[in-house]
Amino acid sequence: MQSRVKPAALLAVALLSLAAFRQDPQALQRMVATERAFGAATEEVGIRDGFLAFFANDAVKIRPGKPPTLTSGREALEAEPMQKLPVANRLIWEPFTGQVSSDGTFGWLTGGYVSLNVARREVTAHGAYFSVWKRQPNNTWRVWLDEGISLPQIWQDAAPFRVAPDPDSGAVGAANETLASVESTVCADGAAWRARLSEHVRLHVDGLMPFPDRAAVLASPRTSVPRTCTVIHQEAAASGDLAVTIGGFSDVSRNVAGTWVRVWKRDVTGRWRIVFQTETDRNTSVR
Repeated sequence: MQSRVKPAALLAVALLSLAAFRQDPQALQRMVATERAFGAATEEVGIRDGFLAFFANDAVKIRPGKPPTLTSGREALEAEPMQKLPVANRLIWEPFTGQVSSDGTFGWLTGGYVSLNVARREVTAHGAYFSVWKRQPNNTWRVWLDEGISLPQIWQDAAPFRVAPDPDSGAVGAANETLASVESTVCADGAAWRARLSEHVRLHVDGLMPFPDRAAVLASPRTSVPRTCTVIHQEAAASGDLAVTIGGFSDVSRNVAGTWVRVWKRDVTGRWRIVFQTETDRNTSVR
């Protein structure tokens, strides 16, 4: 005898499944734990297989240019040969801080990394990474974007993990503002960018140690450099409170072009605030 399920029952099951997907009080802890598992796997099997195991199917990579473009984050890795085991150069990293969206489906992490030559027991590279994560339909976390910068010295205080603070209330903008309109203003005006910096914003610039808060960012050389800016992509949580924008910049005074990624979060009034930014004028990925 064929069993039948009423449409109302199917709808109820679907709604319950959707609620279970959206509500996870440990979303941030799971994302951090997955980042650590990602690092452990890469130490053992190498960058190619480790990254492929933890990259989402729709993962992207920033290709420098004027303007930069997004390409598949998996295709270049899949074309590389498998690494000889045991791994001679181990890439080691640890998440330091990050956030997730209120619906627990979208988040970001950053921390320090080192590349270690096992045989010589020496560090061959070091810097800071930045990763954007998406929660998959099967409730696992996978990397959507991975970026990195080099640092002049090893990031010494990159542990233990601490949750990035929510942004303080801003004085510019409105609760119903769109991120696209905010970005167009920020890209055109350095003062508008500075006005959107949250109190605990982090700025990572290739070749410099991280700037850990708004006061440090405003005192840095970054704020006095004239530049033009182009937005090429925006990715946001369905809850609408956390988003990432990607783009390119040109510094006329230094005659260089580069790429940037900004993390935006709404404050308690609904205004968009910058909580993290990483940028580089390098043409190659570090991590």
